[in-house]
Amino acid sequence: MKVTLIILLMLFPMYGFPLNWKKVAENDVGNYYIDFDSIKNKNGVVYYTDLVDFIEPFKSDYSAISRYAVDCKNENQKWLSLTTFSKGMGKGDINNQSHPNEIIFPQLNTIYFFIIKNVCNYKKQ
Repeated sequence: MKVTLIILLMLFPMYGFPLNWKKVAENDVGNYYIDFDSIKNKNGVVYYTDLVDFIEPFKSDYSAISRYAVDCKNENQKWLSLTTFSKGMGKGDINNQSHPNEIIFPQLNTIYFFIIKNVCNYKKQ
């Protein structure tokens, strides 16, 4: 019984983060992924989770997972949470966790402007 429980626990994501990452963009900082299963629309606010897999480590961080709440009408997003990791693709040890609660107004022709436009227009199949 204990062995079965241990095996089941190993099959689930260690930190409870989504695993259905789809690459949506890249630049000289890294590759950007969205978990499209995480996109939720609640009362006109769209919530989503993204992962940035850094090309070069930033300090000791190789990747970061963030959660956002997007105001589609005003084209801005609130940065709800940030978790950084010691390995790529949200793996390894958690280096840092924070809740910035910062409002971001992405500039035209930037990755995050592209992302908010896409998550606002996303319709689940």
